Amino acid sequence: MHKESGIQDLKNAYIGVLEILSKYLESTDRYTKGHSIRVAQLATEIAIAMGFHRTSVENIKAAALLHDIGKVDVSIDLIRKASKLTIVEKKAVDTHVEKGVNLLKSVGNVLSEAVPIVESHHKIYKDMEKDNAKSLSSEAKLGAYIIAVADTYDAIITDRPYRAGKTPAKALEEIEKESGNQFHPEVVNAFKRVYEAHISEFEDNIAPFKV
Repeated sequence: MHKESGIQDLKNAYIGVLEILSKYLESTDRYTKGHSIRVAQLATEIAIAMGFHRTSVENIKAAALLHDIGKVDVSIDLIRKASKLTIVEKKAVDTHVEKGVNLLKSVGNVLSEAVPIVESHHKIYKDMEKDNAKSLSSEAKLGAYIIAVADTYDAIITDRPYRAGKTPAKALEEIEKESGNQFHPEVVNAFKRVYEAHISEFEDNIAPFKV
């Protein structure tokens, strides 16, 4: 019992370090400040709503906290740009996924469960299922699908230099429209349940969950 408690304390400390790291990385851009924390909070609640085991929830939480870690190697001027990105600039920003995966792999096995989730979180559900990516476990794929929904929701409601954020209800509507195409239907349904259970917090743009 004492050993299990010690292991859980280490896991909690590990998540705490990741949270501090994500806050530090986002501190230079007020428009994305707190983004990874909010995505992790929402992804965690969706995973719980889908009945994931505690260990799997922790892996998804870690991946969500680190899903944008590769942006540390992307030009800060592009991250802060006050207008829409050009096609070339968007491709440059999109390299943050590959850069992030390489960074996470460099620390060894400690983040091995989070790496495939981070690597796939920008991939479209329909394409992933069509490709039938055998290199990914079903759990890793679902983790990526969960982060995709949480990440998109936060991006839609957040003010950007070139546009105002939309309402939580509008964000939910847009995500539901892409169910079965961009997003996994079961994940969208779980997100909707979470949204409806905490609708007042969502409408006030208050993060209703604690990581």
